[in-house]
Amino acid sequence: MAWSRYTLPILAASAVIQVALVAYAAYVDAHPERFGGLRYTDVDWRVVLDGLRATFRPKSYAEGPLGPALALGSPYDRATFRYTPLLVLVLAPAALAPALGRLVLVALTLALPPILLSAGAEEWKVHALWTLNPVVLNITTRGSPEALPCFLTAALALALRRAGLGRRASASASPSARGRWEAAAAVILALAASYKIYPVIYVPAIWSALARRHGWFGAAVWRFGAIAAATALAINGALWLVWGEPFLEHTFRYHLARLDHRHNFSPYFLPIYFARTLPSDGGALLRALRHPLASFLPQFSLVLGAGFALTPRLGVESAMFFQTALFVVFNKVCTSQYFLWPLPLVPLLTFPSLTWPRLGAALAAWVAGQALWLSQAYRLELLGESVWVRVWAAGLVLFAASVWGLGVLLAGTREVGPAEKPAVLATDKSKAEHKH
Repeated sequence: MAWSRYTLPILAASAVIQVALVAYAAYVDAHPERFGGLRYTDVDWRVVLDGLRATFRPKSYAEGPLGPALALGSPYDRATFRYTPLLVLVLAPAALAPALGRLVLVALTLALPPILLSAGAEEWKVHALWTLNPVVLNITTRGSPEALPCFLTAALALALRRAGLGRRASASASPSARGRWEAAAAVILALAASYKIYPVIYVPAIWSALARRHGWFGAAVWRFGAIAAATALAINGALWLVWGEPFLEHTFRYHLARLDHRHNFSPYFLPIYFARTLPSDGGALLRALRHPLASFLPQFSLVLGAGFALTPRLGVESAMFFQTALFVVFNKVCTSQYFLWPLPLVPLLTFPSLTWPRLGAALAAWVAGQALWLSQAYRLELLGESVWVRVWAAGLVLFAASVWGLGVLLAGTREVGPAEKPAVLATDKSKAEHKH
């Protein structure tokens, strides 16, 4: 584990900041009139908390065969609860006191850096991009439970590297040890996809990495798939036994059929709104827009292509990063929290030809796009102005900035030639190799 003498103090500082922000959140939420009617806590946390109370203080029992026997209620009694019950189980301490649930999220945030350091990530990248990242700390302490899927992504990347499938594989691992880590990666992938369905997009990248060692349809590939499928079936089967049909509907089917017309970063939100409000006989184009799977075609085409094309050239971690980023940018619903999903993979990547000026320009464009969108959303939400088209246009600007930024990062993965100066964002190892 590449820890330095600064690791524990930095983790401690992050913990202190997050606990202070949780206390600040409690104060702001108790006195919103002092802050222009605004609350610090995200509305998602209130939904999760209500779902948790409905589970552990039930007025009626869950609909699964084991629900009454376990005396558990259903979180889906709370309207708009669209999560897996795994989230309720992880945040169960919040049933005693809501602040304990927030502290669980803080603990998950603090558990992620050691995972990345164990996987060989450079420490300064881990702390800059995660441990002390103000966006991460803000989203976590507002009650958004994105730390858990990010933690599982980091654990998956670690298992893949220990299995010898990553870009920086463990050369000393024996074949039996690599096989055990492959099995561990399969279990983690199944758990991650059971918690939030999006990690299933990593299958093409992992399959490509496995194929380089075992062939596309080798026995080890089938073993990996069987372990992942059996784990997912066991987890979700157990959840179904307790929570029944509502679990399947709100955890999986809802997200596949979802047509969210509320304003968000996605370029799809306004066309979806028009498709829902215009007459049903509006022609083939409107019927296509109304179909919930319409947005999946460009999204999954890019995600699949990135998984198969980038893994042989850049490694499985880079392919997973670009897959996640493309999934978020092209998703039919996109909010600030979603941009955390690819973040744990960044410290594991190298960008040999990416320079600070180009990175700065890409980040500036993305931040400017966010600021533009938020300014229009403020006018819509708090001032009550009818600026729907402006919000959508600002979303298009942010979409363009995100796509351009991904292009900058992809171009930065090009290896530098012997006569070229390595970029400032190349790893220390690659810089040393260039000198020699």
